[in-house]
Amino acid sequence: MGASLSQSVCVKITGKGQVTIPSAMRKKHGLLPQREVEFVDQPDGVLVVKASKLSRGKRVLAALLRGGKVKGDTESWLRLTRGAA
Repeated sequence: MGASLSQSVCVKITGKGQVTIPSAMRKKHGLLPQREVEFVDQPDGVLVVKASKLSRGKRVLAALLRGGKVKGDTESWLRLTRGAA
């Protein structure tokens, strides 16, 4: 089996915290306009990945559940997720 080589490209962060993903990488990984990406905190940096096809709400819920931050019954969960009205 051949080893997969990673390509590294250096880009600058703007004053607004924006970066431009090089065109070749966008095409290779299917990062189309309006597509969401996720930033995953890693011990040695940040990993940028194409967001899953789950809705944003379902991704947030899954992340909370994975982190063990949601405990209790349904009413507790509903109180947590309701915004201040």
